[in-house]
Amino acid sequence: MSFKDECGVFAIFGHSDASALVALGLHALQHRGQEAAGIVTFDLKQFHSERGLGQVGEIFSNQDVIDRLPGHCAIGHNRYSTSGETILRNVQPLFAEFEFGGFAVGHNGNLTNALNLRKQLVKQGCIFQSTLDTEVIIHLMATSRHNALVDRLIDALRQVEGAYSLVAMSNDTIIGVRDPNGVRPLVLGKLENDCFILSSETCALDIIGASYIRDIEPGELIVIDLNGIQTIRPFAPKKSRFCIFEYIYFSRPDSILNGKTAYEYRKKLGEELANEDDLKADLVVPVPDSGNAAALGYSQKKNID
Repeated sequence: MSFKDECGVFAIFGHSDASALVALGLHALQHRGQEAAGIVTFDLKQFHSERGLGQVGEIFSNQDVIDRLPGHCAIGHNRYSTSGETILRNVQPLFAEFEFGGFAVGHNGNLTNALNLRKQLVKQGCIFQSTLDTEVIIHLMATSRHNALVDRLIDALRQVEGAYSLVAMSNDTIIGVRDPNGVRPLVLGKLENDCFILSSETCALDIIGASYIRDIEPGELIVIDLNGIQTIRPFAPKKSRFCIFEYIYFSRPDSILNGKTAYEYRKKLGEELANEDDLKADLVVPVPDSGNAAALGYSQKKNID
């Protein structure tokens, strides 16, 4: 069995080397998606995009590529496919031109009603360029009767169902959103006075020397622009249902989840397993690599080498 809903997203606002920092952030999040990666930037005049199949180091290690991505705002995405084929037109972030300007979005999760929404939108005349569920959000925004960017996005997200964390960018604005149940992770960090970061995990903050501020809360929409940070809560409160696989499989061991590292949770799970069974063993073998901490906790509790 394979788990395929752990894409990585990363965004930065207010840094002259935004694209280079996003590339580093995506490198730290490589474990969340190894099929493809992409970055979109904004340089106060126009948007720039680079996307490719493969790992981050294969796509963004060349300085010439980074030089083609100028701007102080940028968002990036690592892909581990949940819907759509592994082809270039399905690589995120997706980009579209609206009446209010350009809009780019990168999404981690699954929209469970995307197929039905897609059929309705196609009947209305929408033309899809990918097979991603993420593109549904763009078309829902395009057909929204609201005028403002944030209002259009909220209108779109109120129509979708499922688990998601997303980062988006329009002109000189960065947006981050978590679904009302908070299934997928998203954290806020800070690098300099007015340089804010959104990331799937705290390990991507560490690689660029940024500090962790807090988790984006379930159902929270955060807007970052020249005026600072604004928080909007457009959804009715729901019970938190954070994905258990972030603790045991998805997240990197050094990432912080609810106040502790994933490593600590996994080691404690191994200890708890040792408490619950009477198995006599001479050796504990972790499979896969994310099981190392659990195996260590189990073996130490059982005094097994």
